Amino acid sequence: MDDDDDIEEGVVESSCPAAAGPGGASSAGGGYTDIQKEIFDRLMEMEIEEVVADPPAFREQLRRHFERLPLSYSIDLEVERAEDVLLHRRILDECADPDKRPVFHVRFIKVTQRLSILSSQSEKRESEPRAQAPVDSQDNPQGPSPTENGNSGGSLTSTLRGPESREVEPCERRMGDLNLSLQRRKAVDDSQATSDRRDLHIHEIIFSTVDKTKLLAQLSALLSEVGLNIREAHVFSTTDGFCLDVFVVDGWETKVNLEHDCVVLTCSLKETAARNHASLSNPTNSAASERILQLQEKIGDSNVDRNLLQIGERIASGASGDLYRGTFHGMDVAIKFLRTEHVNDSSKVEFLQEIMILKSVNHDNVIRFYGACTKQRKYVIVTEYMPGGNLYDFLRKQKNILELTVVLRIAIGISKGMDYLHQNNIIHRDLKTANLLMGSDHVVKIADFGVSRYPSREGDMTAETGTYRWMAPEVINHKPYDHRADVFSYAIVLWELVTTKIPYENLSPLQAALGVRQGMRLEIPSLVNPRLSKLIQQCWDENPNTRPSFSDITLELEDILRHVQASSSKGSSRPSKAKMHKKSPRQIE
Repeated sequence: MDDDDDIEEGVVESSCPAAAGPGGASSAGGGYTDIQKEIFDRLMEMEIEEVVADPPAFREQLRRHFERLPLSYSIDLEVERAEDVLLHRRILDECADPDKRPVFHVRFIKVTQRLSILSSQSEKRESEPRAQAPVDSQDNPQGPSPTENGNSGGSLTSTLRGPESREVEPCERRMGDLNLSLQRRKAVDDSQATSDRRDLHIHEIIFSTVDKTKLLAQLSALLSEVGLNIREAHVFSTTDGFCLDVFVVDGWETKVNLEHDCVVLTCSLKETAARNHASLSNPTNSAASERILQLQEKIGDSNVDRNLLQIGERIASGASGDLYRGTFHGMDVAIKFLRTEHVNDSSKVEFLQEIMILKSVNHDNVIRFYGACTKQRKYVIVTEYMPGGNLYDFLRKQKNILELTVVLRIAIGISKGMDYLHQNNIIHRDLKTANLLMGSDHVVKIADFGVSRYPSREGDMTAETGTYRWMAPEVINHKPYDHRADVFSYAIVLWELVTTKIPYENLSPLQAALGVRQGMRLEIPSLVNPRLSKLIQQCWDENPNTRPSFSDITLELEDILRHVQASSSKGSSRPSKAKMHKKSPRQIE
């Protein structure tokens, strides 16, 4: 991807970071790089047919693939195995079909050797079901840290590119209810034991299905039942509700040939999953299905007659949906479609949650909801059309810094809208200039509630949700967070308003995220109003507890605006002292 593609924001950004040093500079000697560009370049060099046939189209597909996955996915990728990205994308595409879930993909990696201690005692343990923690190349145990959450993104044994990058802790997926304990064999007396060298066949197993809690524990049990030892596990959740789990295992011996035995292992996994783990083979997510029914009941009658919609040009595109301009009952409207290939229980839940939030809000600085259609496969949301486009594009078009009064009016509008949302217990979770829409006279409205939540109903939130350049450090670090994460994002928006620049424009999105989690912040120009500069710093404070509320932010901004307007009025009503002094000599003459 070129620089423009890297900067252009979608619903969620994703590319691999370079280790940020002081001031956000990339660390010398390796570390993180822009993995999307490296993968693309590598696949072009390899002359992969689907890549070279239409490079721009493939770059867009690659961008969407990375947008679906968390930061840790980018960190774990190796450019030398760039074709793995194609495999992962195909597996996720296959998983989108309920009839094909769960998806297992098995491939042989290598043969290695290990010294085994055999005895009657160890043979007995060998025959028992095993659940091993991931181990490194020397078979040293490397167990995970169990947490309360389920399948949500990261790796048990991270294979970062380059030795320098191993010093950087990745944003790891939290793995709950997982008890992978390494049952290390005890040495026995020489009289009872004999030594032997065993060939170990290392395989990689990629698994994908609808994501849910306790999934990793079920998968580890499944692998153990088939007789496999887990050496590494790399587990990721997509933004649209699927998992992509990569296990490196040993314990499956080659009996015929490599290709044949991979097929046999795949069949064994599927049969064992169907026999002992019905929930893995069940193509529907019962929890999501139940949630859909609950949301539909809460939403009630919000369906619009699609025959009354006149659809015009496409005006925006996100990770799972497209936005069109159109008309409805003679009004200009924006029409959001959920892409057919992304229709599943999880995406339906997200779409219905957005409808529920939109239907419940009514504020001058929040986009107006006209209706939705969820009876057909292609879900639709209809909202008011904002002729000024989004604030991100608006700022990119400015040739000069905005006047302070314009900055303050826009900032106050956003703050009032966000205060209204927070007062109604709604956390936006993806506040950024691309999700702020402009009307006439610099009226601004908050839009895109696809990942917004009612926190009291969802419990503590730890999911990495939002867009990296605007994301709060507690979200990046997968710590529990609340509405104050929106305040941090608002600080970045304020910085954009006073500079008209792209946040961290010299860094990739994930470089920026890594820098923020290490304490890096954007530089505020010295010419910015001192009170506004101080407010920005308060809003992006590392400690969420010290960030101001949006009601306090609004009061401060309105007071700054009054002082600016008063100063401007005084300045224009009478000549300055300098001008008066210049006139005095002429008057004397």
